[in-house]
Amino acid sequence: MQISAANILIASQQAAKAAPPRPEAGVFAAALAKEKTAFEPIAFKQAAQSAPPAATTPAPKPMASAPMGSQVDIRV
Repeated sequence: MQISAANILIASQQAAKAAPPRPEAGVFAAALAKEKTAFEPIAFKQAAQSAPPAATTPAPKPMASAPMGSQVDIRV
C-alpha cells in the first residue's frame, strides 16, 4: 500500500471536518469579555544591526577521490 502526501492531506481534512466543535472556545471568549483592560498588540523594537562577522577562513574542501562519508567520524 502506498501513501502519498495528497492522501494524508485529504485524510487530515476529513478528520478535521468530522470533529465536533470544542466547548472550550466559548469559555475562553467569555473569560476575555470579563477582562477590565482591553488586549492590545505588543509593540516590538527593531533589534540593532550588528557589524558583519569578521572574515573567517573557509573550511577545507574534501578531496574528490575520497569516498562519500570517509571524512565523517561517528563514535558511540
